[in-house]
Amino acid sequence: MSLSSIRSWFSSSKTKLFYACSLFMLLLILVYPCCIYMCKQNTGLSYLLTSVIFALPIVGLSSLIHRKWIYWVVIAVLTIFSIAELTMVDLYGEYLLPGSIYSFIRTNSQEASEFYKTNLGEVINWIPVVMLCVISGLLYSIPKYLKWLEGVMLLLTILLPTGFVFYKMVGFYNNQLTLRYYVDKRILNRPPYNIVYQSLQTYNEIKKRKAVEHAKDINFGAKQVTKIDKKQVYVLAIGESLRYDNISLNGKYPRSTTPRLEALDNLVLFDDYYSQACLTMYSIPQLVTRATPDNYQLNFAERSIIEPFREAGFHTYTIVNNNLLSYEKYLSDGVDSLIIIHNVVKDGEILSGDKTIVHIIDSLVQEHDKLFILIQFYGNHSFFTNYEKEFDVYQPNSNDEEAMRDSILLINAYDNSILYTDYILSSIINVIDQPNTVSGFMFMSDHGEFIGNGGAGHGGNCTPLRTEYHVPYIFWWSKGYEDIFPEKVAMAKKNKQAKINGDCVFYSVCDMADIQLDSAYNQPTWSVVSPKFKEHQRLILVPDGVTTINPDI
Repeated sequence: MSLSSIRSWFSSSKTKLFYACSLFMLLLILVYPCCIYMCKQNTGLSYLLTSVIFALPIVGLSSLIHRKWIYWVVIAVLTIFSIAELTMVDLYGEYLLPGSIYSFIRTNSQEASEFYKTNLGEVINWIPVVMLCVISGLLYSIPKYLKWLEGVMLLLTILLPTGFVFYKMVGFYNNQLTLRYYVDKRILNRPPYNIVYQSLQTYNEIKKRKAVEHAKDINFGAKQVTKIDKKQVYVLAIGESLRYDNISLNGKYPRSTTPRLEALDNLVLFDDYYSQACLTMYSIPQLVTRATPDNYQLNFAERSIIEPFREAGFHTYTIVNNNLLSYEKYLSDGVDSLIIIHNVVKDGEILSGDKTIVHIIDSLVQEHDKLFILIQFYGNHSFFTNYEKEFDVYQPNSNDEEAMRDSILLINAYDNSILYTDYILSSIINVIDQPNTVSGFMFMSDHGEFIGNGGAGHGGNCTPLRTEYHVPYIFWWSKGYEDIFPEKVAMAKKNKQAKINGDCVFYSVCDMADIQLDSAYNQPTWSVVSPKFKEHQRLILVPDGVTTINPDI
């Protein structure tokens, strides 16, 4: 072998090595924020490995770049993305979110300057990523005789993630998730795709906010048909994670979990009511607006149920537990007053929480003659700690010290929380059941709950169990109400066994108060207290926010 051949071989080998190192450095740039996130959140090594797999397509595409200056531009942009994610992880423990991007868009130079001055030390953490960028750019050059490798590398970096996703969807999750949900929640919401994904989410959020602003100019043409000279109080109460199967009010559950509600005469439990979603973030908007699973965007285009009551001359209040976040728009838009209850627990005693709502309602009833109250409880949210000592009936349970969270212990704690919910609901009814008062009360849970060995939960499954969407829907009325609206009471009793979905709530609550909407918005066939009520197809919006399923099929 001649000296020139040896030099050529070493030169070619060095180029190949530099090429491989350059792409490896690029991969490190892409997953560096994931490494830091893994360390801070203790997510485990598998999180990093899947992040590497998902980042491979970008490496494969970058290997096709033949001009070095273009490669420099690409890695510079990717480095900036990585630094942005790294900063968020270091400062807040999370990746970039739409709220962060929206705040950045709306910030001014003074606020930006103060932020950078306050967090100047963060620049030191950027050094490893910047060094990787510089080294990758300097080393990058494609060997002349490895052009064929480009196609092979691109093919492998696409097939490997695709195969991994297929394994996860079919083998691991057993087709319980939709592809859309898995891609959004498991791939796009982490680096290196997160910044682009969240930018699109921010754009959509800005569009939604504009739609919400436009919705303020729209009214429902609502009016109360019957003239009532007495005090009127109507309440829509939304629970959390309460499933139908565990309430003894259904006449089937062997434990007495709802004794107070069962003692009330003027009450109907609708036995076949399904929630429209198994996540609070999707369920609540569909309960308080005219949005449906197949037209979810309507919740941004129109105002909530507060608006018809406001138009009909009611004083409107929203009371919400601060542990829940959905009050930001859906429960507060247009309301006369938003009241946020802070959960305060000391030595196992609830000093402030759902029971505080009862006292607030009592004072509001004394103050107003025409009142509508919208409530969102903390309720039966896992891991089922929301109850006081006197309701700790079923033992042992998962709240006992050093107890394991197996299914029996969880159900015991869950049933204790239902006893407490029964106490809260019956207390509210007692408060609004005043002499010479026309009162109506509707309650439903936003979704149910799965409880089994190893834990409890809801919402993440795109093929939910019936316990996750079959929830209680209760209608109570005062004697004064029945005297004026005997037909509505009769229809509620008649529809006790009817197939009902969450899309009936908006119209049923309005109809409960005898509020009629303009024909463009009215839907009397979806009101459970209307003689025109008809069953219709029930749909559930799954956690990807797009796909709907029919639970009756």
